[in-house]
Amino acid sequence: MTVVATLEPLLEALFGGEPPVRIRAWDGSETGPAGGPVLILRSRRALRRVLWSPGELGFARAYVTGDLDVSGDLAEGLRAVWTSRPGPDVPWVRAVVPAVRLGIIGPPPRAPRSEARLSGRPHSPRRDRAVIAHHYDVPAAFYELLLDESMAYSCAYFDDGDLAKAQRAKLDLICRKLGLRPGMRLLDVGCGWGSLAVHAAAEYGADVTGITLSEEQAAYARSRVTGLPVEIRVEDYRETTDGPYDAIASIEMGEHVGAANYPVFASRLRSLVRPGGPVLIQQMSRQAGSAPGGGPFIETYIAPDMHMRPVEETVGLLDSAGLHVRDLHGMRSDYVRTAEAWSRNLEARWDEAVALIGEEGARVWRLYLAGGALAFEQGRMGVDQILAVRPPENSSEGSGKTS
Repeated sequence: MTVVATLEPLLEALFGGEPPVRIRAWDGSETGPAGGPVLILRSRRALRRVLWSPGELGFARAYVTGDLDVSGDLAEGLRAVWTSRPGPDVPWVRAVVPAVRLGIIGPPPRAPRSEARLSGRPHSPRRDRAVIAHHYDVPAAFYELLLDESMAYSCAYFDDGDLAKAQRAKLDLICRKLGLRPGMRLLDVGCGWGSLAVHAAAEYGADVTGITLSEEQAAYARSRVTGLPVEIRVEDYRETTDGPYDAIASIEMGEHVGAANYPVFASRLRSLVRPGGPVLIQQMSRQAGSAPGGGPFIETYIAPDMHMRPVEETVGLLDSAGLHVRDLHGMRSDYVRTAEAWSRNLEARWDEAVALIGEEGARVWRLYLAGGALAFEQGRMGVDQILAVRPPENSSEGSGKTS
């Protein structure tokens, strides 16, 4: 009997019925619909990983280690698998005999090296630094091959242009919304590789302070700002004390401060901007009922401790902190195109990526970008630009709180 024939009850348990994609086992036998992506089980260990961690995390562990592979369009395969959810009446007990017969039952395989291993209290300064280091303290050359020349690692703003034009359009949009003019002091909270700091200083004449927790990002950003009125600091937002600033931007950093700390974060932004000054937050959101951290894969490999909420809840938290929201701009469809562009860059320079971060690391990124694009496409995640203003002193606008 072939492996897939023996596996039939186990596959039914894993997928809640017939496999949504074609399955090829290690003996070459196949089952499932033809004409689309093929999920390749390279060894028994692939299924052992899934049995020990049923669902998204088990499949991710099998994929990033190469125990499981996908031939064809990875995003299409993820889309098909995502719709398959085992029901409560799936006869898991039927899966035991074929699992034993094929030697799948056994101790849990060792977790992949690329998983985050953290300790300490969530969102303590020390742990936040460790989380950022896990994702960003890799060679900057890897991000250079993934991103466009602006090094913007956040959702672009597309019209008809390519990624580089769309990222420039996003940076311009932020600067215009903030009303930047020569000599204005801008605080960039979570400045990344320096894309906004460089753009705001070079194109709008702003005097920029950028803060990040990543030593790698800070060093790279400093190398870009020679001759510009920009200071880059390795600093937690809770440590910044040199306000007031004329304007503040925080681009896709607010997701990482945590649910309990978000009121602290919002209040900190308010205290650091001058009365009447604007604050622009570009931040990911989630559909009600979706995982706040993005799901087991994201929480284990990409952004541990991340917390997203429906955008209306974020608006309420900002308002409670004394920041009056003036404008809300949804960019969910733009993130689909952004992630797809990054995926194309990764595939075009795959061998370079593997040389920089290893095969397992590159496979993590391939899965992350394909899965991320799908999450935004399906509406489970969103991203929004929120423009808020600290009301002038003695104003009744917003909550009217003062520092």
